Amino acid sequence: MRNYFTYFTEIEEYFVRKRGKNLLISPLDWCLVEVWKDQGIPLHIVLRGIDRSFETASKQQKRPPRTLFYCHPAVMEAFEEYQEAMVGKGEEPERSGSQEASFNTEQVEEHVGSLIHLLQQDRRDEPVHQALRQLREVRTEIATRKKIDLRDVDQALSRIGNWLADRLFEDMDPEKADALRKEVDKEVRIYKKRLAPDTFERLHQNYLHRKIREHFQLPEFSLLELDS
Repeated sequence: MRNYFTYFTEIEEYFVRKRGKNLLISPLDWCLVEVWKDQGIPLHIVLRGIDRSFETASKQQKRPPRTLFYCHPAVMEAFEEYQEAMVGKGEEPERSGSQEASFNTEQVEEHVGSLIHLLQQDRRDEPVHQALRQLREVRTEIATRKKIDLRDVDQALSRIGNWLADRLFEDMDPEKADALRKEVDKEVRIYKKRLAPDTFERLHQNYLHRKIREHFQLPEFSLLELDS
């Protein structure tokens, strides 16, 4: 996906323009975008689904979609059409004028170094020490290679961040962990009846990871922060 590093921002900016209001999408909708990305839905297909959602609302004289959640059915419909059309064909290039990520290897290495520095601050938990070892391995690999795959690095950081969130959650006080999970369950409940079970499970996990990171004040394990 050519627009891997602008996927989130382009969807958010496009939705905000369609809404006509200077409002950012919610953290829960952000997690839904992450699900779309993980499912391999191309950027232009998501934008097509958003367009359809607004067109349908206009024709039915309803309020325009207030969140990306209401665009999900149209996005999935557009994706199914895309998949059917692509049967027997090669991968279609992204239809967007956005450029690939503009940062270089040195910036990526510095960014990973900043994640290491942040985790070293007053953290003595064993999971954190293991995450630090993994981050140092990523930094070493970046430093020793002439050319790196930015997408591979970003996905490696994401895996480390999710692994750390899972381990810290397991080690939380049971009452606090239960309260945090109940909070997540309550906030994503509206999605459960309207999403496919596997999609809902991904959304729930993404949002739980986000809440865990917030609870432990963890940084974002992603190069997307570097490209913002």
